Amino acid sequence: MAPLKVIGAGFGRTGTLSLCFALDILGYPCHHMEKVLLDPTQDPSAFAQAYRTRTADWDSIFENYDAAVDWPAADFWPELIHKYPGAKVILTVRDPEEWYASVARTIKEWPMDPNVQWPERMLKTRAMARTIVREGVLTDFADKEAMISKFKENTERVKQLVPRERLLIFQVRDGWGPLCRFLGATPPDTQFPQCNRGGDFVKRLLWVKKSIDSGRNLAAMPFEGDIINAQCN
Repeated sequence: MAPLKVIGAGFGRTGTLSLCFALDILGYPCHHMEKVLLDPTQDPSAFAQAYRTRTADWDSIFENYDAAVDWPAADFWPELIHKYPGAKVILTVRDPEEWYASVARTIKEWPMDPNVQWPERMLKTRAMARTIVREGVLTDFADKEAMISKFKENTERVKQLVPRERLLIFQVRDGWGPLCRFLGATPPDTQFPQCNRGGDFVKRLLWVKKSIDSGRNLAAMPFEGDIINAQCN
């Protein structure tokens, strides 16, 4: 695969995992932070290096994917829309106050119990996420007003830089209709995915650990809090 056909420009905690699974269902294998954790072909350090240099072999990084949403990819949307001029761009949005509260109880700091022996892949991914997310885009998180301003500025920057015909501003609650119209796809006969509730975050990390330790994949062992294909939010 690659070049990317769909690029997500929205911050994490704006429904990106639900969108990721929706794109998977529509036939666009989609990259996401959770896929970095679960896909053994992914190298978290490649994203950390890209963050430092603002350059990377994107075709190699996204070799197995047609789409990329959520961090880490979302931090590179300006580079990616230039690299893949034929790709469509989806900007996931959410009420800024709700977004801030969700981040505060989830990805601001991955709550990985130090008394648990975590897989090396999870530790490397968390280190990458700290570089790009916690110490990067969320570096001013203690200043709520500044952080919400950064969230809004990203939205406005996307609107300014991405041509209207190439851009979908999307709330996952709107479901299949706008997404399928934008992609020219037929809406599937299944519920739109609802995934990664904030209250499930710690349990989800443990589920990822179990998945990695067992060598099984997401499809083989779905997370109990998700609703995908009438089984997955």
